[in-house]
Amino acid sequence: MPDQYKLGFALWTRGSIAQLIKQLWGVNIPVRAMSDCLKRWGFTPQKPVKQD
Repeated sequence: MPDQYKLGFALWTRGSIAQLIKQLWGVNIPVRAMSDCLKRWGFTPQKPVKQD
C-alpha cells in the first residue's frame, strides 16, 4: 500500500507510482509514460469497490 512508503495516497495511482519511483531510484517518469508502462505490463485501470 502507498502508506507503507510514506506516500499521502490511499490507493495506487499513476502519479503515486511515479512518485515512488522518483523516491526510490531518483528517476522522473511523466504520468503519461507511467500509463504506457502499466498498460504494457498488463495493468488496467480499476475503480474501487463501493462499500455501503
